[in-house]
Amino acid sequence: MSRVNEFLDKSVLPWPVKFLTHRFIILITIALLAPLIVLSKNQVFVLGVNSYLNTMSVAVSSIVLLYATIAEVRGQQTAAMQEKRAQEDHQHVVEMHQMVLENMAFQHEELQDLKRILAEMRGTTATRSTLPHGAGTDLRALHPRGQARFENHHVRQQMARQASHALGDAIAAVTLPQQEEA
Repeated sequence: MSRVNEFLDKSVLPWPVKFLTHRFIILITIALLAPLIVLSKNQVFVLGVNSYLNTMSVAVSSIVLLYATIAEVRGQQTAAMQEKRAQEDHQHVVEMHQMVLENMAFQHEELQDLKRILAEMRGTTATRSTLPHGAGTDLRALHPRGQARFENHHVRQQMARQASHALGDAIAAVTLPQQEEA
């Protein structure tokens, strides 16, 4: 099926778009509106022009819908790719943070050993302190949206929520009366 779609996208679909968007075709279509009114008594002419205009209308609507669908699919693919990239980047940041925490723990142990050696050289005892931040800090739990942010279905839920907000906003803009500013 993808090979058929690829063939249609490259070989078939560009031609109607090139034809319908050609300036000459657009001018002819607009120019046919005036004779349609003037020659309204000639039924054959009126039906012919009406059929042509209906066909052009359906073709243009279909092409607009097709390209809108293609744009939507590409937008979803881009959003999914950006989300995947963001998760990969976040995973990298988490790994780097984990390395920093491990390095801090190692340096803390070395400092504690140095304090013990210095204390032995002075003839005193040194007390070992613990690292203030535990090496086992769960970084995902620290995220503002919590652990759920990293679940696989989170992207689909976010996209559905954003789409429903956009749809709700569009419906509200159409159905709710606009308040006039005084």
